[in-house]
Amino acid sequence: MKIKLQVNILPRMQLKDIFLIFVFIYSHTNLFGQANKLLFKDDFSQNTMGVNWRPDLFWSIGNGVAYNNYDFSTLLSLRRFSAPSYVIETTVKGFSYAYGRQFHFTFGQANDTANQAYVVSYFPGTAGLLTLGRATDNIFYPTTLDQTVIYPAFEANRWQKFKIIKYKSGLIQVYLDKGAGYSSLPLLETIDSTYQQLGHFGWTVSTQTAPLTFTVDQVEARTPAIEKPAVREKPVEDNLISQVIATNNKPYPITKLQTGTKLYSDRDYTITALPAYLQGASFIQTANNEKHNTQADFLAVFLKKSVVAYVAYDSRATALPAWLADWEKTNDSITTSDSGTNYFKIYSKVLENGGYIPRLFLFGGNLASPATGAKTNYLVAVVEEPAFKILEAEKAKVIGAKIANNHTGYSGTGFVDFIHKEGDYIEWTTQTQIPGTHVLSFVFSNASKAERFLAVTVDGKDAGIHSFIPITSWDSWASYSAPQVYLTSGQHKIRVTAIGTSGPNLDCVSLSYMSASRQEQLAGRYAKKSPAQPKFFPSEVKALAYPNPFTNKATITYSLPEQAAVYLTVYNQQGHQVAVLVNQVQPAGNYNALFNGASLPKGLYLYRLQVGVKALESGKLWKQ
Repeated sequence: MKIKLQVNILPRMQLKDIFLIFVFIYSHTNLFGQANKLLFKDDFSQNTMGVNWRPDLFWSIGNGVAYNNYDFSTLLSLRRFSAPSYVIETTVKGFSYAYGRQFHFTFGQANDTANQAYVVSYFPGTAGLLTLGRATDNIFYPTTLDQTVIYPAFEANRWQKFKIIKYKSGLIQVYLDKGAGYSSLPLLETIDSTYQQLGHFGWTVSTQTAPLTFTVDQVEARTPAIEKPAVREKPVEDNLISQVIATNNKPYPITKLQTGTKLYSDRDYTITALPAYLQGASFIQTANNEKHNTQADFLAVFLKKSVVAYVAYDSRATALPAWLADWEKTNDSITTSDSGTNYFKIYSKVLENGGYIPRLFLFGGNLASPATGAKTNYLVAVVEEPAFKILEAEKAKVIGAKIANNHTGYSGTGFVDFIHKEGDYIEWTTQTQIPGTHVLSFVFSNASKAERFLAVTVDGKDAGIHSFIPITSWDSWASYSAPQVYLTSGQHKIRVTAIGTSGPNLDCVSLSYMSASRQEQLAGRYAKKSPAQPKFFPSEVKALAYPNPFTNKATITYSLPEQAAVYLTVYNQQGHQVAVLVNQVQPAGNYNALFNGASLPKGLYLYRLQVGVKALESGKLWKQ
């Protein structure tokens, strides 16, 4: 019978078919003694650490677990393994929150110094940050390969089980079992072949406060059942929203907003019309079944960048929830295919990431107190906060005045010198995508003995007459921030005109986004004044940078007249943020913020100090 079977089948099989069968058997069975081969296992059932681990005075065994009651030590395998493909599983607990608390599982180490290895790191807090990284000289500062947020953070007394798989192809995947088994998709994933062998592996625990107990129940390493190619399985994350977690643990999909997009994850209603600036926005599809939710904190949203957030709320509402009370009401709306809902009113707020990646923001329930009247759930969309924009004076339209470079310290290729007492003007043309209130800040020099005044208009509408005070010399430059103007989506013209006293030398003007509101119809609130009685709005908050120019470091000093939220950032000439120096609420007083620009190229940088929601000051820093 066997001979007959071979005769009947083999002539019909191609060589490639036989090869594929061979590969399948090799990948899915233990036939060749490789797949699922146990490389290492320790469940700590012995009385001493034994020969599995590098000696460490801070690790002990008791009651079937390894534990560490001390600070800053490593449980590292004594043996170095050469396997190029492997699965590691380890079960631990003790992820309690404390200042500076850090937990790292290293693998792929070439030696026992832990300087070069892959690292899975966990930093607990309100939300825990889980990161997959590659360390080249220090496991505490690895290059991030992938990261995600655990919300709420791990509980200190609950076991957490991790599975790490690395394939020959370079595909690395990390799974987490919080008690219900591993998910079908990896929590963390990357493709990297820097460290090709299993090497040494183990846990490192560190805290800058009182030592806390960390416990390891088991560590196991084996070869994988199959090999996988270097193809990612984890879905690509949204560019702005890292993840969304509802308190009911139901998934809320993240997609891009456009006409035709479904409103909810549990309904087939679609968007029929929306503002142009929301086309392509990152959109959270909430569940309409949650429209009756009354929780103060219902939806946890993790943002990768600073954004302008928009909440579309049922227009039938007679009272808003408290969590939405400080959002700005826009004049825009979203309409849908739901015949029961005429349209949604749009509310907006700037959510600053502050350099934390990702950062948690909480949204409340649809009918959280004192909300009434809303009969359908709200919608959430975000767009990236417009970049700090710098417009050089010498690149603008210049009439009467002249472009010059006979003084030092300017940015770009020159500056503009007002020649005549009146009539000279500079006009910038700029494009705005996201509508909202912007602050205009002028970098100027005025070494005359008196103030000089410029009239500012935006698209031909009056934005006030502003004073530029005398400073020490024409080679010194200062910053003046005052006009707040509402810019719609589209092209705008900003003009400054001499009105009888000539004008200062102007280097550039910057545009800084503040909010989505019209700020009491800013474009029309300015009254024309004579130069003798200028209309300007000096800020109570002043900032000064020194030394300026600087070589490696500069200090930015500022004073607060009262307690306020402070956000101090530094930008390069292209408007890209290079540093966040302060992002916190501070009491009244004097402050010094250190800017370390040692690693940055020479050239002009601008700092932006925002205090609360209205006071804003900016200035420039020159690195030589």
